[in-house]
Amino acid sequence: MTQVSLYQGSGFALGEFRCTPDDPRWRQENDVGPLAVAAFPITSVVIRHVGHEAVLANANHVVFYRGGDRYRRVLHDARGDHCLFVEFDVEAVAELLGSAGAAMRDLPFVHGPSLARQYLRLRVAARAACSAEGEALAIEEAICDALSAAVEAGIKLHRVRRAMRAATVAEHARLVERAKHLLTERAAEHDSLTSLASRLHVSEFHLARAFRARTGFTLHRYRTHLRLRSALDRLSRSPDDLTTVATELGFYSHSHFTGVFRSAFGASPSEVRATSGRRGLAELRRILEAPVVTSS
Repeated sequence: MTQVSLYQGSGFALGEFRCTPDDPRWRQENDVGPLAVAAFPITSVVIRHVGHEAVLANANHVVFYRGGDRYRRVLHDARGDHCLFVEFDVEAVAELLGSAGAAMRDLPFVHGPSLARQYLRLRVAARAACSAEGEALAIEEAICDALSAAVEAGIKLHRVRRAMRAATVAEHARLVERAKHLLTERAAEHDSLTSLASRLHVSEFHLARAFRARTGFTLHRYRTHLRLRSALDRLSRSPDDLTTVATELGFYSHSHFTGVFRSAFGASPSEVRATSGRRGLAELRRILEAPVVTSS
């Protein structure tokens, strides 16, 4: 297991975590430590907080831990557990919850959806922090923005759930976890709602409703974002041309991939690939904050 501190701010820190498949921590209960943590997965992994149901965490999710939380992990990706994480203190927890309209001092949930642009900025900020050439302000803003957006999205998701019988809640949770596993393992395939529902032995309507209620994503958007976040890794480490990347990830064409990528992240694949250079985070921020120009 390796845990590397990438950036230390006032009241928060950004780090990178890797746990290889042969690490003994897969077979034991783990303690997150004294600070609250938001983990932004890069590989998929099953996490079970003590007292909670196990959830499949991948790049579409943020996993939250309160200080002192204990948990177990189950191998899902052959590469092991790899994530970026943000540690933050109790004052930051209360401030984030208060800003999102929640009058409490501790995180009331253990997972939530990850928003695309904030996830992208956090990934680029991590690269900038590793190179020691990124501007502190840009890195800190990316970390704070990703964390704030994750907490707000988590509060929104868990507030909209209507009251249901405990047995129904448990059944929905099991169904959605099975669906997440299926989508993660078959992200590049072109499964329809009917074929997914058939594999899971439920109706299309039940699957679609339960999945959106528990994850904040439609099934299609969830699969698309799995593909897009896999593309971030491919763009940063692979010399493959964009057409090859697009088709291997399940997109129909280069133009389809580029359009969906820009819509989600606010930048094109080629622009993101270019951010691996020295001024990557600053350039990415310029792209994302540029006004939209429309033809008259």
